[in-house]
Amino acid sequence: MNTPRVVIVGAGVAGLLAARRLRGSYVVVVVDKGRGVGGRMASRRIADATFDHGAQFITAHTPEFAEVVAGWEAVGVVRPWYRGRVGPDGVDDADGHVRFRGVATMNDVAKHLAFGLDVRRGTRVSALARVAGGWILHLDDGSALDADAVLLTPPVPQSLELLAAGDVELDSDDRDALGAIRYDPCIAVLAPLRGASGLPEPGAVDPDVGPIDWMADNHIKGVSSVSAVTIHADAEFSTTHWESTDDVVITELLRGADLDAQAIAPAVQVQRWRYARPAVLHPHRCLVASGVPTLICAGDAFGGAKVEGAALSGIAAGEAFAPR
Repeated sequence: MNTPRVVIVGAGVAGLLAARRLRGSYVVVVVDKGRGVGGRMASRRIADATFDHGAQFITAHTPEFAEVVAGWEAVGVVRPWYRGRVGPDGVDDADGHVRFRGVATMNDVAKHLAFGLDVRRGTRVSALARVAGGWILHLDDGSALDADAVLLTPPVPQSLELLAAGDVELDSDDRDALGAIRYDPCIAVLAPLRGASGLPEPGAVDPDVGPIDWMADNHIKGVSSVSAVTIHADAEFSTTHWESTDDVVITELLRGADLDAQAIAPAVQVQRWRYARPAVLHPHRCLVASGVPTLICAGDAFGGAKVEGAALSGIAAGEAFAPR
C-alpha cells in the first residue's frame, strides 16, 4: 500500500511544525514561494548589518509551547533576550514573560525546523484543485503536484485565492469562518546607522503611541555586528502609507524614531508585510474543511497570534490528520 502524500503550502513555523509531526506517517512535501524558510520569522543582511525584520521575539504563554521553546533552547537555537515589556524608557514590567530570540537570528529557528524535511523553496502554487480522491496543486512553472491531503498555512486571503483559482467550493460554514478572518498590515524600515542608536537596553522599544509600533537595535540585541535598527510602523500608519513611496515611509518613520545616529541613507530598505498581524482570529487552532478530501487550514490567525499561535496551530494541524 502506498504511503499517502501530504503537501503543505507555506514553510513558516506552522507549516514546518506540522511537517515534523507528520513525517514518518506520510510522505510530506513543503512548498514555499520564498527563497528561504520561515515566513515572518525573517532576517536579512544589508552590507555588514543583520536585521530581524519580521517576528522580533518568542514568548510562551502556554505550558505546551513552553515545552517547545525549552527544546529549542536546549539545542542552542534560542536564548533569552529580556523579560517583561519594554516601554519608551526601557523595561517596565520585569516580572513579565521571557522574550526569547534566535541565537543567531530569528530565521535560524525556522532553518532548524526545516532540517531534514523535503522543503521546496521558490515554488509558487497558482491554484489548488480537486481530483478523484485528493488534490492537485498547479505551480507557476506549469508543473503540478498530486496530494492525498493538503495543509494551507499562508495568510487566509491567499489560501482562499488558491482555492478560488481551482474552482473549489467550500462548505458555507467553512467559507464564512475563513472569510471573517482579518489582518493588519505592517511596514518595516531596516536602517543601518552611522553610530549608536541610543535605544535603551535591551535594545528594544515598544512605544506608547504611533506611528511606530516597535523598534529594535539589532546590534544591542546581538544579531548584528554593526548598529542597525528595525522599525515597525503601527497598523494605522501602515494602512495609510501602504501605497506611499519608500522615501516617504523612510522619512516619516526615521523622524518618529528620533535616533541618536543618522541612517546610512543609500542602504535603508523597506519591507511591507500585508498580512502582518491577525486582527480577527478563527476561534480554533486549525480548520478541517468539510465535504472535500482532507484539507486543513492553519497559521497564526487560528487560535492565537504571534509565533506561539502559529506554532500551536501547526502542531494542532499535524494532529488533525488521520492517524496512521
